[in-house]
Amino acid sequence: MHSEARRSTASFPVLFRVAFVTLWAAAAAVTLALYITVPRSAWNDPLLPLPSRIGLAGFELVALAGVMIFLASGLAVFAVITRRPGLSPWIRWGGVVTATVVAWLLIFAYLASWGIFRAAGRFLDPVTFLLFRANALQTVQHVAHMAPVLLVVVPVVSLLAALAVTVLLPRLALRVDRRKAQRAMILTIVVLMVCVGAGWAGSRYTVTQMYNVGGLSRVGPLMALSLDGARNLAQRSDPRHRAPEVSLQQRPLVPMEQYLAAADTSGARPYNVIVLVVESLRNDQLLATGGRREVMPAVDSIARHARVFTRNYTQSSHSDYADLAILSSHYPLRSPRYHIYPENPTYPRVLIYDVLKALGYRVGVFSSQNESWSGMINYLQTGSIDHLLHAETYEGPTQVPRDDPEFYRFVRGSKRSGKIDDRFTVSEAIDWIGGPDGEPFFVYMNLQNSHVPYEIPADFPVRFGSGKVSFPLQFGYFPRDSVDAVMDLYANSLAYVDAQIARLVAHLREAGLWERTILIVTGDTGQAFFEHGFAGHANALYDEVMRVPLLVRSPDLEPWVDGRLVQHVDIPPSILHLIGLPPHPSFQGRNLIAEAGEERADRYAFLVGQAAAHQYAIVDERFKLIFDAGTGEHLLYDLENDPGETEDLSDVRTADLRRLALRLHAWRRAQLDYYQNPLLHGDWYPPVVPDSLGRQAAASDASRG
Repeated sequence: MHSEARRSTASFPVLFRVAFVTLWAAAAAVTLALYITVPRSAWNDPLLPLPSRIGLAGFELVALAGVMIFLASGLAVFAVITRRPGLSPWIRWGGVVTATVVAWLLIFAYLASWGIFRAAGRFLDPVTFLLFRANALQTVQHVAHMAPVLLVVVPVVSLLAALAVTVLLPRLALRVDRRKAQRAMILTIVVLMVCVGAGWAGSRYTVTQMYNVGGLSRVGPLMALSLDGARNLAQRSDPRHRAPEVSLQQRPLVPMEQYLAAADTSGARPYNVIVLVVESLRNDQLLATGGRREVMPAVDSIARHARVFTRNYTQSSHSDYADLAILSSHYPLRSPRYHIYPENPTYPRVLIYDVLKALGYRVGVFSSQNESWSGMINYLQTGSIDHLLHAETYEGPTQVPRDDPEFYRFVRGSKRSGKIDDRFTVSEAIDWIGGPDGEPFFVYMNLQNSHVPYEIPADFPVRFGSGKVSFPLQFGYFPRDSVDAVMDLYANSLAYVDAQIARLVAHLREAGLWERTILIVTGDTGQAFFEHGFAGHANALYDEVMRVPLLVRSPDLEPWVDGRLVQHVDIPPSILHLIGLPPHPSFQGRNLIAEAGEERADRYAFLVGQAAAHQYAIVDERFKLIFDAGTGEHLLYDLENDPGETEDLSDVRTADLRRLALRLHAWRRAQLDYYQNPLLHGDWYPPVVPDSLGRQAAASDASRG
C-alpha cells in the first residue's frame, strides 16, 4: 500500500524539477571535465584569453540546459505514467526499456561526439555526417586510435548512465521533498544566469579573437550544432550577406571539336605535361619562395630554371576541393554546404587533360592518396584517363615501411584509407612514361608522404632533428610546445618527397624527354603549425594554409621570379598557352604567361573552406578579406604591412571592406546560383564575375562619399 501511495502522489512538477536539476548538473560536470581535459578544446587554446574560454563554457552549459528541459519533461511524463496504480507490468517495463534505449542513444551520441572531436577535431554535425557517409571506412580509420574508447568504453558508460536516468532517477524524485526540489531549481536557474553572463562577457571581451580560432566550434557538441544552424540562417536570411545582382560573363558550352577547330591546332607544340602536386607544401619550405633552409634541393634546382610564382594561392584549405581546381580551372564552391562529388554530375567539367586527350596525348593519373575521398574519382573520371593509380587500385602495400609497429598494424592491408609510399607512385609513373618515342603524355601526380603523420621509410636518412617525437601525431593536433620537432618531421617528409621528384626528373633527362616537357610543381594546400590556433589544414583561410609555391618550367619559358597575385585556377589556361592553344571557354582562371609583366590592380583570388572552418575569402594585391559564414564576421587583413594576419582592420578600412565584400559576395552568389540550378548546366559553363565590378564598386563608394 505504501508503494502504491507513493506512485499515486508522484507529482509532475516535482519530478520535472528533480530530473532537470539532476540531468543538467551531471551533464554540466561531464562537459566541463571534457572541455578542460580534451587537448583540442577551446579551453586548451592559449590564444584565447581566459574570459573567452570561460564564456564559451557558459554558452555550452546554457545550451545543455535547453536540451535538458525537453528531456526532463519527457522523463517526468514517463515517470508519472509508468507509476499509475493498476498499470500492466508489461506496459510499465516496456516503457522502461523504450526510455532506456532512447536515453542510451542520446548519451552515446553526446559522448561519441566528444570522442570523435578528440580524435579528429570535429564534433558530430551535418558536415561530419556527410563526410562519414561518403568516406565511411576512411573516416573510421582516421579515428582508429580511439576505437577502444568509441566502441567499448562509450557504449558501456552510456548504457549505465541511461539505466540511472530511467530507473534510479524517478525513484530518487519520489523521495525528494517538494520544497527541496524547488530550492534546487532556483539555485540551478541562478547558476544558469551566471553562465549567460559569463558567455556574454566572454564574447564582449574579445569577439574577433574568439571566432577567429573557431572557439564556438571547439567548446562542445551543442555549440557546434548551433553554429551550423546559425551558419545556414546567416546565409539565407541576413541581408548583409546578400550579394547584388551583377552582370556576369556567361560562356555557352562548346563541343571539343568546335573549340579545337577555332583554336587552329596546326601550330601547337606537342610538349609533354606533368602537373605535380605535393601534399601540404608551405611556401617557406622552398628557398625559391622564401624558405630559410634547404629542404627540397631537387625542387629548388627546378626553380632556378622555372617561372617561380611567390604569391600563389590554392583555392581551398582542404585537398578534395583544392586538388581538382588545379586540373579544371573551376572554383570549388558548388554548394552552401560541404560538396561530395556525385557520379555523373550535371554540371560541366573540362579538365586540362580532356583538351590534351583530344589532341592525341596519353593521359596518366598517379596519386599516392585515395581519390575516392569525397567522390573525387567521380570528378576525375571524364573518360580521358588511360592509366589510373591511386591507393584503391595499387596492388602493393598501402603503408610506409618504418620502425613503427603501431602505425604498421593500423594501415596494414587497409587500401581505402592507406597512402601509397611516394617512391612506388613515382616508379609506376616512370614505367608508364617510358622513352622518347610515341605520343606526348600528360601526367597528374599527387605525392603524399608529407601528409600527417609525415612518415618516411626507415632507410631514408633523417636530415632535420631526431626524426622522432614522443607522442602520436594526429591530424590537426599535437602538443603546442613541440612545434619545432613536428616541423622537423614535416621537413624530413618533404625531403623524402623531393628525392622521389629527383628520380622523376633524372628519368626525364636520361630518356631525352626533359627538353620537351612542361613541369608544374605546386602544393595542394599549405600547413598550419598553430600560427592562428590550429594545426594542419582543412581549417581557416590564413596564409600558412592558403599560400603555396607554384613553379612553371617549360622549354621555351624564360625563368624569373614573379611576385604577382596568382591562383591555382590559372594553371590550366597557362599550360594551354605554353602548348600554343587559347584557354578553353570553360576555364575560370587566367593565362599567367600571356599576362606576364602586366600590372593589374583588378586581380583577385577567391578561396573556399567548408571543412573544420566554414569561410570564404578574397585576396587582392594588398588585402585579404575573410567572411566567416558561421558567425557572419568579416575579417580584413593588410597583407603588405601585416603578413602574419594578426590585426583585423574591418572597423578601420571600411572602404576596402565594402569594395572587397561586394566582389566576394557577388562571386559567391554567382557560383551558388549556377551550381544549384541544373537547368543552366546543359547550356552554360560556370560564370565569371567581370573585372568591371571592382571599378563600379569604387565609383559607387566615391559617389556616396
